[in-house]
Amino acid sequence: MLQKLPDLPTFYEAFCDTALGGAHPPGLVFVVLPLLSVAISAAFTPIEYPKESPYGPSNVYDPSLAKKFYAKMPLLVLHRLVQLAFSGAPLGASLFIDKYITKKLEDEPTKLERAKTLLTFVENNGCTYIKIGQALSVREDIIDAAYAKELSKLQDSVPPFDSSIAKSILASEVGTISSKFTKISDSPVASASIGQVYKATTTDGREVAVKVQRPNVVNVIALDLHIVRTFAPIYQKIAKATTDLQALSDEWGRGFIAELNYENEAANTIEFKNQMASKGLTAVTSPTVVDSLSTSRVLTTEWVEGTRLDRSTEGDVTTLCAVALNAYLVMLLETGTLHCDPHPGNLLRTTDGKLCILDWGMTLKVQPDLQLSLLEFISHLTSEKYDEIPTDFVKLDFLKAEKEEFVRASGFLEPLTYMLKQAGQGGGGKKVRERIIGEFKEKYPGLDDEELRVAIQAEMKEYAEKAKQKTVVVGGISAKVSELQAQNKDAFSIPEWFLYTSRAFLTLEGICLQSDEDFSIITSCFPYVAKRLLSDDSDRARVALKNMIYGASSVAIDETTVVEMLNGFESFERTSKSSRDDDEATVALAREGADLLLGENDNVLKEIVTDVSADAITASLKKAFAGLPFTPTESKERFLKLTESEEKAASLLATLSSRANGKGVHGEGTSPSISPKVLTELTSLLRDYGGGGVSLASKLTKKVVEKNKKNIEDGLGAGKEGGGGGSFALEKGLKNVLGQVEGVL
Repeated sequence: MLQKLPDLPTFYEAFCDTALGGAHPPGLVFVVLPLLSVAISAAFTPIEYPKESPYGPSNVYDPSLAKKFYAKMPLLVLHRLVQLAFSGAPLGASLFIDKYITKKLEDEPTKLERAKTLLTFVENNGCTYIKIGQALSVREDIIDAAYAKELSKLQDSVPPFDSSIAKSILASEVGTISSKFTKISDSPVASASIGQVYKATTTDGREVAVKVQRPNVVNVIALDLHIVRTFAPIYQKIAKATTDLQALSDEWGRGFIAELNYENEAANTIEFKNQMASKGLTAVTSPTVVDSLSTSRVLTTEWVEGTRLDRSTEGDVTTLCAVALNAYLVMLLETGTLHCDPHPGNLLRTTDGKLCILDWGMTLKVQPDLQLSLLEFISHLTSEKYDEIPTDFVKLDFLKAEKEEFVRASGFLEPLTYMLKQAGQGGGGKKVRERIIGEFKEKYPGLDDEELRVAIQAEMKEYAEKAKQKTVVVGGISAKVSELQAQNKDAFSIPEWFLYTSRAFLTLEGICLQSDEDFSIITSCFPYVAKRLLSDDSDRARVALKNMIYGASSVAIDETTVVEMLNGFESFERTSKSSRDDDEATVALAREGADLLLGENDNVLKEIVTDVSADAITASLKKAFAGLPFTPTESKERFLKLTESEEKAASLLATLSSRANGKGVHGEGTSPSISPKVLTELTSLLRDYGGGGVSLASKLTKKVVEKNKKNIEDGLGAGKEGGGGGSFALEKGLKNVLGQVEGVL
């Protein structure tokens, strides 16, 4: 905004001297000065918005209604355009000079300066542009990364409006203030683009936060959305963007206008709280809504005492970040309602050690098919089945189906795959960079730093060098996705769910890396994924779980993954509970495990447990028979040699036995003590799930019989092919016995 305006005669003289080479055409003053006077006056005169909603009585976003509405008010639209033109003039003039005069449009220092000017423009032009700026801060496929980074600094806060007006609105919505509240703050404790918050005490003694919507804010947003939508196709053509910017502005519009209905926000807040409770995530919550004091323009919730998670000095911040990750994963992969404003100010550590997520005005619905596609993608990453990733990207709406084969042939997803591999090892951007350089030093021994840098650039097609500049893993992955979209616009796109999810994870990862430089966000996501897959009995989830457990071989179980999944399952159950009582957490974990393994419903976990246990038992039987002094050598070779799956199952069983006895992999440690409380509860569990235990034992017995019968059949078959001697009467007899047992079972 201009701080001081020159008088018009002086401006006219300067204009003629600079623009007209000193000529002073007398007629020009009668044209230029009046128009300029009107424009300047309009630029600095507040707009008087109409009281009638552009979207009609329903107040639901409808661009066609807004177009008809503003067609009758051209001067109103022109007034706002003049304001935007004056406010944006410094940025526009600078960009013009950068491109056509100094030729520094792509210069990084210049970009940083222009990005700051853009941030100022956004902050000066009200709630719509603040929200658009926030949305663009994660869209490097639309704007330059330097501008996106600067816009990420936006906070949804603007100067408050008059409290007398706010309290008048409050009284008109809920009734006389003195009849509802014994005390209310004179000024707002927080002010955002859409409303402002007061701290109050209700007549029944509850401390509450009262959010009051700005007056006539729907018209303020509607006019700006109409202008943005009108000029979006023009900008798209100039910028040669492949994204449908008008459609994108409509998507933003639907979200912005829906956010104005505080009844929707109240419903979202309540829904999240109930969903987390039903899923057992008692360590995460949302504010309690006071329905009797809430309307479409006023939202009242119980006051939450706490500290922003990123500013908390408590020792459980990393744990609460894991809780937040679990909550966002539950939203994304299970409940299907995703919180869309996960900036640090909306993540609160309460005084009793819980995580409270604030501001539920904007949410995104995630379809079940997408949820399963994400689980499949994660399982393919974990099992290193990277050939499946292009197909996953089609299912996840990143990649157009007709471009899948082209992508496979071109290999342009390889750098992203490499980044995902590195990200799984944790440590943020710094540690990722160190690992990348370490790998190349091993690959190219003897190279000095400069030669190594050249080798990295050549092999990674300059991607590794760019990755070194990323501050966090999620940022690196997000940037790589944006880079792929920019380089392959006809094949690659960025779906909306990814934008909000990556933003949430980027925020949480940044907080965690402050206290733990080795933090791995992918590893931290694993506990919930393990829990989700272990408890989902859909066909696609079964395949995804088997991919993770059996790995790339698809035959023998991956012991490391199984142990990690069990650790993850335990971690999820413990961190998602608000109780600090270890006994209660242990009982809850045991009950959850018993329900999965011994409950009435069949699931893939039971199938895998019986299969692996049967392999382990078979391995033990083979070892026992092979150790007998009278067992023939040929029988040992043909019937008692362990298969790969049996060897790994036996190893896994030994590892799990060591864990159960409180020992490490080398046998150190002592048996854990069980408190009387836990023992009582476990005894109760055995009674509750006794029938399930019998059923599982029956399935295991049947599986052991099947495996041993097949082993004998395979051994006898090998004897025929190899022409070996011996009648193997014992084995044949055992085969017949097993056949009879199998018939009974």
